[in-house]
Amino acid sequence: MAGNDRESQFAKAGAGTEVVPTCLTAGHVAKGPAPESRTTAWQRGTATYVPGMSLPDDRTLVPPDDLCLALGNIEFANRGVDRATVTERAERLLGAAEPHTNPHRTWLAILALLYAGDLESVNAQCERLECDPAWVGSHLCQELLLLLRARSNLLSGKARRATHMLKAVLDRGPSAQPASLAVAWLIEALVHLGELDGAHQVLVERKLAGPLDPDLPDRAYILAARGALHMSGGQFRHAIDDYLACGWVLSTFSVVNPAVIPWRSKAVFGALGARRYDLALALAEEELIAARKWGSPRGVGIALHAVGVARRDDTSVGVLEEAVALLALGRAHTELVQALYDLGMMHIRRQEMTRARKRLDEAAFVAYECRNTFWQERIRFALERLQAPDNTSTLTRQEEKIAYLARAGHSNRRIAEMNFLTVRTVEFHLSSVYRKLSISGRRELVTVLS
Repeated sequence: MAGNDRESQFAKAGAGTEVVPTCLTAGHVAKGPAPESRTTAWQRGTATYVPGMSLPDDRTLVPPDDLCLALGNIEFANRGVDRATVTERAERLLGAAEPHTNPHRTWLAILALLYAGDLESVNAQCERLECDPAWVGSHLCQELLLLLRARSNLLSGKARRATHMLKAVLDRGPSAQPASLAVAWLIEALVHLGELDGAHQVLVERKLAGPLDPDLPDRAYILAARGALHMSGGQFRHAIDDYLACGWVLSTFSVVNPAVIPWRSKAVFGALGARRYDLALALAEEELIAARKWGSPRGVGIALHAVGVARRDDTSVGVLEEAVALLALGRAHTELVQALYDLGMMHIRRQEMTRARKRLDEAAFVAYECRNTFWQERIRFALERLQAPDNTSTLTRQEEKIAYLARAGHSNRRIAEMNFLTVRTVEFHLSSVYRKLSISGRRELVTVLS
């Protein structure tokens, strides 16, 4: 399918997409029949998308009552419907007095709580499992517990702590599926910390920088993490490609809920960076529909953040303020820092400097609480620029054009070809841009020209 057709397809996909359960495997997916009231898709031989593990092929090895309720619950979560019921069922599964001898059931239940945004319950369950004899003595259970704790830490803004835990998982030499998920979440954490070289090194070491094997476990999470890395490095076209591919993989599993992976919201920023404004707005609006259907403060806040920046009109500030309020309510500090920063930058563009400083100060406080030095430095740079003249106005038309092409991820050679210039001329103009903007290279163009 051509790139534009694929973008159009996913811009139109959303909460109204028909849900057909698919096979819980790490490979290709064969669609199954519509869900029935008394059986799960796994019982029927098809099943549901669950990251981090595969169920045994022999369905007699797992007590059906335990597993079927947990699988049915995750099916509802993947569809993005009835969050209250999903949470209640997960807590019922985890409330049993006996040790959690079935790691599949426990993983599914806690994963549902993560999707619901109930990090307090997730942390309480993890503390309980740390003392559970069935989990203390199992290599697999210890890997899954570290993954759960790492994910909870990352979602609450503690990216550094999450990084240490995910590296510990990989040091244990886990099986393919937990390892693939740990790699994806590690890259995501490193990107949020601004450690792009480290994230790229993980991709290269795991041979994930090029085309991905269709049978790669948790391929959707790998694509989303790689998209985040491309975004942070200003490679917007590659980011869009990876996020759209992530959406395609999830669609084969009939996953609609953005709480699983908010790929549309993330792709919005790539589309904006590439000046694909119509695509950005379509993706943002569709994500908001699905997020509101699920109803978690974090999910709706992430979607509103994307909508606010995609609209680029007089409603944007109000939408971003609502996003900030919901992200704070959901304790989604990872996204809250970014939303506050974007709101501050939006106030700057509107010449509302007092409001800009207030929001940037709030972002700086959240970044400090999260011990995220990358975001602290980025916000400090923005605050300093409030006191300085806007040097972007001193760029010549040619310099501005080349600067935005570089920010979008084009190489010097490609920029030269697009503008009928020599590579040396492009290098000369970029050097002038860096000098005028008081920055050291391409990476900072993403901030200065945001």
